[in-house]
Amino acid sequence: MERNMNVNGREYHFATTYDGDSQYNVQVRSGDKVVTMFKIAAESEEEVFDAAKAHFSADVEMGNINV
Repeated sequence: MERNMNVNGREYHFATTYDGDSQYNVQVRSGDKVVTMFKIAAESEEEVFDAAKAHFSADVEMGNINV
C-alpha cells in the first residue's frame, strides 16, 4: 500500500509491504529520493500508516533523519 502524508510541513510518500508476524516494511520517499526505510509492527494495514508517520516524525524531530 502507498500513501502521501504531510510530516512537519513537507509531503512524503510512504510505501508499505507486509513482512509477516504483524511486521511491515516501510519506505519513505521525498520525490525520487529514498529518505529512510524501517520495519514497524501494526495490527492492520490502516494502522501501519499512523504508526509509520509517528515513527518517521519522531526520527526527524530527534535529528536521526536529515530531510
